Amino acid sequence: MKLLLINNEFPPIGGGGSTVTKYAVKHLVAAGHEVTLITSRYKDLPKREVIDGGTVIRIPTIRRHSDWSAPWELVVFGISALVYCFWYSLRHRVDFIQAYFAVPAGWVAWVLSYLRGIPYAVYFGGSDIPNANPSRFKHIYPFITPLLRAIWRRAEFRTVCSDDLVRLGEAADPTSEFMLIPNGVETARFQPIERPANPKVKILFIGRLIPRKGFQRVVKALPKVRELTNVPFEVEVVGTGEYQNELDALASSLGVSDLIRYVGTVPYDQLQKSYQYADIFVLTSLSEGMPVVVLEAMGCGLPVLASDVGGNNEIVREGENGYLIDGDDIDKLAKDLARLIDEPELRQRMGAKSREISLQYDWAEIMQRYNELYSQHK
Repeated sequence: MKLLLINNEFPPIGGGGSTVTKYAVKHLVAAGHEVTLITSRYKDLPKREVIDGGTVIRIPTIRRHSDWSAPWELVVFGISALVYCFWYSLRHRVDFIQAYFAVPAGWVAWVLSYLRGIPYAVYFGGSDIPNANPSRFKHIYPFITPLLRAIWRRAEFRTVCSDDLVRLGEAADPTSEFMLIPNGVETARFQPIERPANPKVKILFIGRLIPRKGFQRVVKALPKVRELTNVPFEVEVVGTGEYQNELDALASSLGVSDLIRYVGTVPYDQLQKSYQYADIFVLTSLSEGMPVVVLEAMGCGLPVLASDVGGNNEIVREGENGYLIDGDDIDKLAKDLARLIDEPELRQRMGAKSREISLQYDWAEIMQRYNELYSQHK
């Protein structure tokens, strides 16, 4: 099939949804499809290139940051993508459109389905399901839900990456089916390695520095962690964001700035090294879809401390491959983290379980399920 993929982000820009699209291109091409991706132009990235056998076209838009977009920037991309994809569909055969996220890509596919009669599907990653991200969009959901409902009802199929999103989708529209296809991990690349022990136990956080990602919870726990532990440790933070200023102020007020080391953005093709040289992974987000970073950490054999929210609690099993933290339970977070810092045998056992679980989420298997769905709509 000739597949047209639309996503406003694609590596090296974007977050988890960007990574999902990267592996979709790779594995759909391997399955024999002709794949073209429409995404955002950013700085000096090539306007057009072939990646993993797929054609990546970066169209004019406005994007000021590599790792996130403001709502109005998403609107600009949507308009630009609609114009370009309409022009593209007049000159090239398009059998099927896969939109990544309901807004803006799903809106583009929705309009094109009326204008050009091209069938489409939508991948919902989290915030684009009503009430999945109340910390950011609580007051916006009532206004955009009718649009979201129109977009997903016309789609050939709707996929979500966690059981929690299935529940939220069905609550928003009991008449529509939301299919669970989880995110995945490249287990051959994200795997444990033999290495010497770190002089300090290394706790790794990877994510955008925004309130929703919840790193402030880790900072608040550090004073008690220091009291409870008997060995040196540090927290390595991979990611950027304006919220870092507030995090720095919080760490300074608690006297734990010396425990945190910010390393900025790490290129995705080098990111496996960050996991492989760490000992513990933390992600205490306020909400999630199914975070690829947790799966990657698990693939590299790390125990995981994660917030007990949808997505996280489907792959992190309390007491088996990590611990789950309920909301702002800083006391439990500190005690669980201290236990992992002090007990290398516990880290090893939980890390081995993480690796075992991650093998069930290899991208090759995940994308085969998408391939089967596309084959049904030839």
